[in-house]
Amino acid sequence: MTALSGPKQWPWRHPAASAAAVAVAALLLMTPALWNGYVLFYYDSVDYVRGAFTWEFPVWRTVPYTLMGLLARWSESLWTVVVVQSVIAAYVLHEGLRAFTRWPPAQTLVPVTAVLTLSTGLAWFTSQVMADAFTGIMVIGIAVLAFAQDRLGHARCLGLVAVVAVSVAFHTSHLALAAGLVLSLMLVRVAALGRWPWLTPRLLLPTASLAAGVAMIMGIHWVTLGRPLITQPNSVLMLGRLVQDGLAKRFLDDVCPRLPSAMGGLCAYRDRLPPTANDFLWGRSPFWTLGGFRGMDGVARRILSGTLEEYPLEHVEAAAELSIEQLAMIATGDGLVDMRYHMGETMARYYPHEYAAFVDARQQRGIAVDAVAGLHVPILVLGMCGAAMLLVPWARRQDRRGVGLALVVTLAILGNAFICGALSNPNNRYQSRVAWLGVFVVAVAACRRIEARDTPATEAAAG
Repeated sequence: MTALSGPKQWPWRHPAASAAAVAVAALLLMTPALWNGYVLFYYDSVDYVRGAFTWEFPVWRTVPYTLMGLLARWSESLWTVVVVQSVIAAYVLHEGLRAFTRWPPAQTLVPVTAVLTLSTGLAWFTSQVMADAFTGIMVIGIAVLAFAQDRLGHARCLGLVAVVAVSVAFHTSHLALAAGLVLSLMLVRVAALGRWPWLTPRLLLPTASLAAGVAMIMGIHWVTLGRPLITQPNSVLMLGRLVQDGLAKRFLDDVCPRLPSAMGGLCAYRDRLPPTANDFLWGRSPFWTLGGFRGMDGVARRILSGTLEEYPLEHVEAAAELSIEQLAMIATGDGLVDMRYHMGETMARYYPHEYAAFVDARQQRGIAVDAVAGLHVPILVLGMCGAAMLLVPWARRQDRRGVGLALVVTLAILGNAFICGALSNPNNRYQSRVAWLGVFVVAVAACRRIEARDTPATEAAAG
């Protein structure tokens, strides 16, 4: 790295160098889609692609991410989604490196992005038509705005505010995660004012980003659904979790002998409930026989409220177990299966000129996701542990920026596990979308270490 440092750094600080680095980093983040021969899809992608044309959405889906589908519709190509996501992710990584290291980000962005592309699932999300591409970059944006906005200036901070707000709006879990982070940072600020004044986070811009994201959600739903709601009813999704952890069966066993009519016909199936939430909600199960999301909403509410009242400690225990289970589920490639049955009709109808590329893509012939996960999982585990462990040496040096980044990332990893595991049901996709943040923190630490070695006087200033 010595060749990258020294007095002649001005070319790296030129705006053209940053633009070129962002372009190359974005190209790296598109490599899974380029290798696939077409953009990647998850099961949920069909609603966002189709929704941009029909504006009809299932009761369990929120609308804002369909804005990406609109970009594809206007450009007549779903490649637009992948390009835009990759450029935004590269831009946020660029700003994160600017904020938390002393090297010009044009100098470090491409190597760091290459590491993230090869060793984590980040590029698999930016190459996919799913809001998961924005989960981790939202977290980095919040960390920068809270602990390093002085490194960016007003214009760059406003750019990050916009990215964080859009990311918050794109998925309900993002809203919950951002709200949890802002609340946690408020508590950190209160604690820091008395004991660690050097750590005090700035809250105005993170809070403004969260508020703008909420306003965007409500506005888009007002225009598209006629109601300024934040999320559509999700009690049915919680019922799936209760089926998986056994609380629904226990409640039915208690209630059905006395009030079978109150359970909407579910009593007849209480001994034949599927073992997982996914099987119950999306497989061949009594859920669909009894009316699906709309028909089961009232029953789901009664079971949820009843179990909370009757088994509060069991709820806490199940939430803890599911959060821990979710924390360990970080395998890359969840749901990247043959999508011809699921997406084929939508592609043929709305993107007929790209249908051949969709059918010929590697995803439709089978991707060896187990091999990818086998490479990524141990690196992600080390990265997440490393991010948490770096809190100690950075705190000893009172390194505000370093501690701020590691703290926000660690809180996000834990918070995401609770939101997706305890409030929904564990899936590899949910946690792998934030697990790469640990590797980013370790990469930042490596950059800082080399900076300190090459220029010892900068070690203290790096904080």
